[in-house]
Amino acid sequence: MTKRRRLAICAAICFFASAPSAIAKPALHSIFTDHAVLQRDQKIEIWGTAAPSETVIVTIGENSVRTTADTKGEWRVPLSPMKAGGPYALIVSNDGGASQQLNDIHFGDVFLCSGQSNMEMQVKASMNAETEIRRADYPHIRAYTVTRASSPAPVKDLPQGGSWKVANPENVGDFSAACYYFARDLQPHVGVPIGLISASWGGSAIESWISMDGLAALGKDAEVATLLTYAKDEKLAQYSFGKSWETWWNVSFPQEARPWAAKDRSGWAAVPLPMRDWKKWGDSDLGQHNGMLWYRKSFTLTQDQAKSGTILHLGQIDEIDMTWVNGKPLAQSFGWGTSRDYALPADMLKAGQNEIVTNIYSGWEMGGMLGPAEVISLQLIDGTKIGLGDGWLFRKAPEGAGDPPRAPWLAIGGLTTIGNAMIDPLAPYGLRGVLWYQGESNAGNAKSYRALLTTLMADWRAKFQNAQLPFLVVQLPNFGQAASSPTNSGWSDLREAQRLAVLDDKLSGLAVTIDAGENDDIHPPNKQIVGQRLARLARHQIYKQAVTANGPFPTLAIRRGGNIFVRFEGIDGQLVTRSALEPIAFEICQEASDICRFASVSVQGDGVLIDAHGVNNVQRIRYCWGDAPVCNLYDSAGLPAGPFEISVR
Repeated sequence: MTKRRRLAICAAICFFASAPSAIAKPALHSIFTDHAVLQRDQKIEIWGTAAPSETVIVTIGENSVRTTADTKGEWRVPLSPMKAGGPYALIVSNDGGASQQLNDIHFGDVFLCSGQSNMEMQVKASMNAETEIRRADYPHIRAYTVTRASSPAPVKDLPQGGSWKVANPENVGDFSAACYYFARDLQPHVGVPIGLISASWGGSAIESWISMDGLAALGKDAEVATLLTYAKDEKLAQYSFGKSWETWWNVSFPQEARPWAAKDRSGWAAVPLPMRDWKKWGDSDLGQHNGMLWYRKSFTLTQDQAKSGTILHLGQIDEIDMTWVNGKPLAQSFGWGTSRDYALPADMLKAGQNEIVTNIYSGWEMGGMLGPAEVISLQLIDGTKIGLGDGWLFRKAPEGAGDPPRAPWLAIGGLTTIGNAMIDPLAPYGLRGVLWYQGESNAGNAKSYRALLTTLMADWRAKFQNAQLPFLVVQLPNFGQAASSPTNSGWSDLREAQRLAVLDDKLSGLAVTIDAGENDDIHPPNKQIVGQRLARLARHQIYKQAVTANGPFPTLAIRRGGNIFVRFEGIDGQLVTRSALEPIAFEICQEASDICRFASVSVQGDGVLIDAHGVNNVQRIRYCWGDAPVCNLYDSAGLPAGPFEISVR
């Protein structure tokens, strides 16, 4: 090869290497894929990436908009409102001719479906699933399912694996059931394509979906500060949280030795092999145990091994572990049977005897160290592993231990982490409304839920740049055993918090499902009725169609001599009772929260008349209270009056 030819080749290579904008391919954000539905009749935004400072052209139909990527290679363009319809091609290109094209894009109404497991539950797990899937043929319903992810700080990119899919037998089984049945019932009444974005995580508390700013406004400044520390220095945050966990234990159980540092092994027993769910050990004391168990394991290291230990593998654990090594906090994490692999600080191990202590909390189904034993090990810097899978001891935590503190960076039990990874990347995708089905995980602290739900709604309206964004909230259904006498209930408190938060918010509506649950199944399979009621609610609340929203609701309770009259609105036809001549499940309550009694009630026009003769100082009326109350007041359309508590005037 001649010298001149070598120089020409080098010059060509250098030219293309120094000019990425000439060959770079602009790309749409991953929420935009084939078959997507974009929000009609609104100014919306399209965004993505390109080479830094590159010109980008976005074209759909007759709309064509030019912009320039910023120095980070990010771009965003406004799109003028478009009427419902399609299909369109969505094209993003640059002046060099490189482009990305998406096909079968429609304009219609887009709904974000979010919450915990009852929103996440798929069509294939719902009632009559096989028939529902076989009959699914709805080309104008499309869904995008966001893959589970969490992050201590907001992120811009969605987790990989999501794409828009058309509702047909091949795809619909994996759709959110409540979300899909909602769209199926709504679409014929609005006549436009319906897009569904499903972003849910089973077991998640509402706090894990709210932004840092929203949580700080609710007084959670310290937890938010800890989360910010975690994003910058995970080991420091883990250690600091571990010390606060120790403080909680010491305050809660001052007579208990500190298990993470105690040398006394009395009261500890051998963990049976193979490692598995503690409910399957054959121990009668643990067969139904939901709560905490302590585990410990001693092992010996040489000086070289102690210096080169890098990762502690604890195998699969369910559900939340707090782990110490040699009395020092190492980490807390969450997962249902997921692996725990912890990087070790340089000074945590020592020559001679070492000890691992792990507190494991499980509040549902299986719990504990699940192994397998051969995976539990200490990994050295050269990759070799020292087995730690046998010789573990356990001890049950004292009764009344309750739920231990949860680190704010945990996924479903933490703060803001799920919203950071599964909601922030979606904004500001154009939406017509939000469907929210969550609350089971907050029933243990329901008194704060009203403020949390109010904050969530304001938070997401700000994220999606839509101050008028409606929220359709599914009120928790019945679950558990029906009580034979009036009783207080965390689930009832949660339902009431949902009702009041929606009552405060004129853009929102409540879908009552108190008759749609199962006493022994926290995941009732009849998601069709949930979808029906959400669709009816949307027609009333969002589309202003002439249908009642979702059943009778109380507006006032007034005294009439020795009786109390409760007036209802939202009645389709008239009030009716089921399975009895008169309404049941009404309670008259005195000032103290635990002094209530069932009352005799009769339907009187647009309300009910409650017999309060002989009862002094009646302050409140409760209806349909308890975890799984039996309620029988409906309207002519078959819509139930939902649970409520109302003060008597």
